[in-house]
Amino acid sequence: MRLRSLWSAIKVLVLSLVGIAVAAILTLSYAPHMARSGLAWLGLVSDFGSGMLAPPLLADRTTGSCAWLKQNWSDEDRAWVHNVSQGTATFPMPYAWFRNLERPEISPFDPIVSRALISDGNYLERMGFIAPNKSCDPAAGIDMPQGYGVLPVGFAVLKAGTDPVTGETSPDGLGLTCAACHTGRIFYKGTELRIDGAPAMIDLGNLERVIGLSVCYSDYMPWRKRRLVNALLEERPELTGNARATEKQAIEAQLTAICDQKIFTKTTREEAILKRRHQTHTEEGFGRLDALNRIGNQVFHENLIPPVKKDATGTDLAKEAIELSVLEANFAAYTAPVSFPPIWDVPHFAWAQYDASIFNPGVRNIGEAIGVSAKVNMTNSTNPSSPLFSSSVDILAIQRIEQLLAGNVSPFDGAVGFKGLQAPRWEDAASYFKGDDNWSNQPDKSVSSGRGLYADLCAECHNSPPRDKGIPLEDPKSFWNQKVNWLQVGDEWLFNNKQKPVAAIGTDPEQARVLTERTVRIPAQLGIDTRTLMEECGMARDAALENSYVLALMAVVAKVRDQAILANAGQNGQSTLQTDKDAIVGTRANCPNPNVFKLAHFDPPAQFDSPDSVVPPPSYVARPHYRARPLDGIWATAPYLHNGSVPTLEDLLLPQDERPTAFCVGPTEFDPKRVGLSVASSGPGELQCTAGLTRFDVTERGNSNRGHSFEGGGTTRPSGVIGRLLKPEERRDLIAYLKTL
Repeated sequence: MRLRSLWSAIKVLVLSLVGIAVAAILTLSYAPHMARSGLAWLGLVSDFGSGMLAPPLLADRTTGSCAWLKQNWSDEDRAWVHNVSQGTATFPMPYAWFRNLERPEISPFDPIVSRALISDGNYLERMGFIAPNKSCDPAAGIDMPQGYGVLPVGFAVLKAGTDPVTGETSPDGLGLTCAACHTGRIFYKGTELRIDGAPAMIDLGNLERVIGLSVCYSDYMPWRKRRLVNALLEERPELTGNARATEKQAIEAQLTAICDQKIFTKTTREEAILKRRHQTHTEEGFGRLDALNRIGNQVFHENLIPPVKKDATGTDLAKEAIELSVLEANFAAYTAPVSFPPIWDVPHFAWAQYDASIFNPGVRNIGEAIGVSAKVNMTNSTNPSSPLFSSSVDILAIQRIEQLLAGNVSPFDGAVGFKGLQAPRWEDAASYFKGDDNWSNQPDKSVSSGRGLYADLCAECHNSPPRDKGIPLEDPKSFWNQKVNWLQVGDEWLFNNKQKPVAAIGTDPEQARVLTERTVRIPAQLGIDTRTLMEECGMARDAALENSYVLALMAVVAKVRDQAILANAGQNGQSTLQTDKDAIVGTRANCPNPNVFKLAHFDPPAQFDSPDSVVPPPSYVARPHYRARPLDGIWATAPYLHNGSVPTLEDLLLPQDERPTAFCVGPTEFDPKRVGLSVASSGPGELQCTAGLTRFDVTERGNSNRGHSFEGGGTTRPSGVIGRLLKPEERRDLIAYLKTL
């Protein structure tokens, strides 16, 4: 009897364990986000396990129709911009691998049945990327870039060639171009409208996780490795016999090296740095990126690590000249995620970036390409055919993109107005929703009232709108008639955006602190001397600024630019050198913003009156600013404020204490009435987002929704309050006017 009871107990235990195993397998297969949450709940011991599971993604979306809004670009230009390479290799594997990698999903049938591919457009749509759609894709011209019609908007093939870092021949790579982050869209009642130059609603962090896991799953799981290798070999039928076997071994070795060094070791190294500092990254999620800190990490941390070579060697940091302490000091947490800014009109602005930090457009654009992993040699000074700062950056493609954005002539030549890419118009979008009251024409009375409110409350910073037909060009208040707001630099007229101290505007300060406070250590072998740049910019010597991130970045980008011009001249003949230099370098200085870096003179006290006393030299004090931009197309740029902390225009016009403190972000249904994301107002502890969406919490570092507030009355306002309290009908009228811009 006792044995029978014991046997029954054993059977129950075995069945329970089998049931738990089956449940675990099914959860891992069909609900990995639940498995991640469960492992994370168990504590730090399970961090590795939860990190090895795929992130939750959005469900598949079905749309009925699709269209591109009219923005003064031809179909040929649009198609070229969407997939042209800037010379970036954002993803750590060849393009052929991307086409053949399986998704990081686990199935009990995985050893015998392959999973779908990560390159599938519908899968990438679940992370917000705009997949090819034959029903509305623009018709390409004769210079159609590789990948057009196959890759999502903003994905670009880096053609095979000599790697400037290793000196080896590299196959086609895959990178992101500026269109990935600056092509937006809105969804409304089954219709999808696509908008060039608008903020993208993509989740780059999840894409990085998916690709990293896909590579490592293929390395760790023999059946996936076999399937990947066979697929890659099938694309090379010319390889037979020993050549095929050798290539098979090379792919397997490279797969292990990329997983171990470019993904696993990189991730664990960075996590260890943050752990020692007791820091964490602020989640970027949909529609945001800490671009400035990411660029700094790429240039002064990642680019200083020796590369992985084809024979799978490299990255033994203990044997390298670069000090580990330098690498660690140069890595920063992501603390300042910002929304991708709209880029129409930007070539005509004096200062780019939210913090008004970049004056020179070539430096801006080349820095962006370096930040998304253009290959740059910053480790090998012994190869004469690839000197330091040699790169894969395509300066001619970058210059052509800038020209398409700007147009071929000045805003003041011919018909006055911005040329090139135009801001989207509300009425163009509304034409797709005829009969829908939420998109109907704005009442003249509301628009007129809103124009007056704008003049009283908004024009001081954002200036008069550039496209308001109600303000004639000859009007002293016209955007185009205010020459005091324009700078002439060489032959260019540049709009001098209003800059406001962060302390006055009251919005989250983190992004403005990156280039004013971050420092980096520059290895001597790079030959970078920020003091030279300070002299060229007419700045006084200041030892405290010599390790400034902003100066170091400007110096490195200029080196990469100049080396790219030399390399391009060498390929195309010396006659092109001056032409390239004029176009890429331009006439704008590569210098820090003098409004931000102010020279403070020391006022010595009485004890320094002695002839033998040494008075401290003057030094720079950083006063962070944010710059305002014209509000044409503002309706298509939600969420609002530079860090995306306010979901709708209506919320932005409320007192700051009444704004949502938590909301869900992603490619959700557009709200044409409140203008922005469709969100339910909730507190941080109440909100539950649909799987795959980003949960935005304003209490996290870099996420404050304070400032730029309309509240109270009178003329004396505290920091962060820019205007009086608006009545509901005034908010309605101001929004009606903003829709017309």
